[in-house]
Amino acid sequence: MLCAAAMYGLVSPVLRIAYAAGLDPATATDAQYAIAAVCLWIVAMMRHRGKRIDRRQWMLIVLIGLMNALFCYTYYRALAVLPASLAIVFMFQFVWMATLIDAAWRRRFPGPAKWLGLILILGGTVLAVGAIGASWKSVPVGAALLGLGAALAYAVNLTASAHNDPAVSPELRSALVITVAGIAVLFVFPPGAFVHHLVARPVPTLFWGFWIALLSQVLPTLFALIAIPHIGGRTAAVLGTLELPVAVVGAWLMNGDHVSPARWLGVLLILAGMVVSETMSRETGPAVEAPSVQQLGLRWRRSRAVKWKEAPKR
Repeated sequence: MLCAAAMYGLVSPVLRIAYAAGLDPATATDAQYAIAAVCLWIVAMMRHRGKRIDRRQWMLIVLIGLMNALFCYTYYRALAVLPASLAIVFMFQFVWMATLIDAAWRRRFPGPAKWLGLILILGGTVLAVGAIGASWKSVPVGAALLGLGAALAYAVNLTASAHNDPAVSPELRSALVITVAGIAVLFVFPPGAFVHHLVARPVPTLFWGFWIALLSQVLPTLFALIAIPHIGGRTAAVLGTLELPVAVVGAWLMNGDHVSPARWLGVLLILAGMVVSETMSRETGPAVEAPSVQQLGLRWRRSRAVKWKEAPKR
């Protein structure tokens, strides 16, 4: 999961270089999904293994794909209205959202160290993006809801990914997730701009589209779908915050950005929050393991069978 977060963190610096080379947001979005789908399907066909996908796993794949597309749409719409620093702060609310969703599902409340880690991460986020002097009063309500919607979509994505069956090929799951997300994105970002750039400037479009797809969809999706079923959605959310420190360092090295001491302090707070949350946390509540989708279906069928046996005969 740390590798997936690091890949996400490199997307922003690479996108800025791609925009300087002539790409626009709509082209970059369509290109990343189209190229990622092709790459992942090639990998899936070369490494076809694992058990067959059942109906419940199909539902999870569709849900994760739709949440991927919803995150892309809401976050990009928020960036069109909000300064990048404020949009990132809103988006990073996915950390506590995923924690609450996971706690409700597993019926285990996080301990004080977990919440302390989240506070350090959120505080570090505000410092790392330079949002201290931002004018929060002028933020439109609709833009704030878009940012929070992106956070919720990402939190649901992480939580749902925790219930994937590890026995199913992660390469095949990744290809299907990106295909579903790409089809959904086409409804809000029609491929006209991508086709125009592909015909007029094929080399830079494919070159930068490949790198954006590799860093934003191919590797993160593959790594996340392998790791999250083993570590859980809440831990994945905490580890996923490594994205911002990597983005700050990447902007400093690749784009030549000046990073103030306050932003470096924010990076350190995020890293400290990750360590505190994952090494010192203790959960409270009954030790109830989160039921898998297969277990829920089995419980439902058993309850129906019991009710049918106990029904009074006429």
